[in-house]
Amino acid sequence: MSRKIKAEGDTWTVRLGDPDPDTTTRPVLFFCSTTDQRPYRVVEVPADRFADSADLEKLDDAELAVLYGESRSMGVLREYPTYPS
Repeated sequence: MSRKIKAEGDTWTVRLGDPDPDTTTRPVLFFCSTTDQRPYRVVEVPADRFADSADLEKLDDAELAVLYGESRSMGVLREYPTYPS
């Protein structure tokens, strides 16, 4: 069973990605299930924060809302480049 959360007027399915051994992080993915017009969102967390999907399932809606708030749409830069004037 996947967790769902309501945010920004839509329903999002929350899934845990595989850990990245190079960065010791793992992604938490948010997929919009009410429309296909929105890109999915991702937040990276320390790999040891969630042992498996069951740990993610235990989070309450408030905790998921915090993760959602920290997530970014895919394709959006974390830091925008600066150009000398």
